[in-house]
Amino acid sequence: MGIRAHNFIKGEFYHIYAHGIGGTNIFNEEKDYKRFITLLFSANGINSIPRLDRKIDLSLVWDILNNKIDLGNPLINLVSFSLMPTHFHLLLEERKDDNISKYIHKILTSHSKYFNLKYERRGHLFENKFNSKHIDNNEYALILSCYIHKNSKDLPGWKNKEDSYPWSSYQDYVSENRWRHLLKKDIIEDQFKNSEEYKSFVEEHYRDHTLPQALLGAEYD
Repeated sequence: MGIRAHNFIKGEFYHIYAHGIGGTNIFNEEKDYKRFITLLFSANGINSIPRLDRKIDLSLVWDILNNKIDLGNPLINLVSFSLMPTHFHLLLEERKDDNISKYIHKILTSHSKYFNLKYERRGHLFENKFNSKHIDNNEYALILSCYIHKNSKDLPGWKNKEDSYPWSSYQDYVSENRWRHLLKKDIIEDQFKNSEEYKSFVEEHYRDHTLPQALLGAEYD
């Protein structure tokens, strides 16, 4: 495992992404996506993750929202996300130095155990090291949110309908926020007059289905 080029510093923003090893799927069906979304929110606390196998269909998230479960102080701020069959993307704000590492470790470990047990597979599910990019300016953050929210464009049936893709936070930006205070979309959204202006911004930056590689990095997919 290589040494990371940066630390995770309180108040800074980061693009986190991880791929299935050898391009393998990390999600096969709807329940896999729902469980992972539940994991995104239930892992975001200093307390242990609740037993996910006792809750299905996002009901654990509703319990968190309704204060039936105490996760303790959040580790990170989740700004945006997109889940794809073979990988996922997150835009995170660090709340305390190196909390992101703890948060992602909990997510990858839990999902790998679940996936291997469910599909009777063995070995690593994810590549050895999750990827991270330090977002060092606001333009980078805004363009990255476009990239994350349009990530489903190449999936069959989702081109030009990315704002309806259920496994992304894009629909939470352009309509009602399903996750309320658990998704910190105001960090991006407050820079626009309304959700329509944000959607126009996203679509404009993806008009030609490209984004500045100087900001994103050539290895993104």
